[in-house]
Amino acid sequence: MKISSIKIKQIIPEKGHIGFVSCVVDGWLFLNNIAVFTRLTEPEKIRLVFPEKKVGDKKISLFYPLDSVAYFNLEKAIADKLKEI
Repeated sequence: MKISSIKIKQIIPEKGHIGFVSCVVDGWLFLNNIAVFTRLTEPEKIRLVFPEKKVGDKKISLFYPLDSVAYFNLEKAIADKLKEI
């Protein structure tokens, strides 16, 4: 899994929320509006929250990793990019 074209939009931190990310996966899938938070127990690390849409009383996930390997690949790529800033 190759993650490229990572763009980070930093925001004024609020309750651990530090920004939003977009990226390209394997050269053909564009992901946008992934929220980036610091971890409560380990502030030097991040956690990702994927976009949802509210339809009536339900929240519907727009996209998300199907397994922990995919999640950790995304998390590592984004964390590495944050270190460059």
